[in-house]
Amino acid sequence: MIVSVPQDDQREIWYANRLLVLLHPKEPFQVWAQQFREPGEGVEELKAAVENPLPFMVPLLDEPDTTWDWIKANHTLLFDTALWSWAPDASRWPEDRSWEVFEEWFEVEFLGAPWDIVAEPLHSTPPPREPQHWD
Repeated sequence: MIVSVPQDDQREIWYANRLLVLLHPKEPFQVWAQQFREPGEGVEELKAAVENPLPFMVPLLDEPDTTWDWIKANHTLLFDTALWSWAPDASRWPEDRSWEVFEEWFEVEFLGAPWDIVAEPLHSTPPPREPQHWD
């Protein structure tokens, strides 16, 4: 659902057709992430990962149960993105990324649909990637 709300004569505020979801890393993620840091190095990053959950925009669905169904059906995408943020090399990810493991590694929080108060259009940018052997 897209709803326009007038803010002033210059622009409008739009209700985005997305739901904000936060993944709060639990201890198993924290332990896994620590392996990529040298002793004494990256403490701030690890602390930020623990204190600052990973935000995602997901489809805005009608019912909470439908949203949970979507999260369950797409948990691997969420899981892989969270892992990639720490280790772009997928060979370093845990093999078992089942729903049960996802629940052990993350607490899921729904924040609702955001209001887009920025005047410029929303756009997506692909994340940086590691050079591949064909580059």
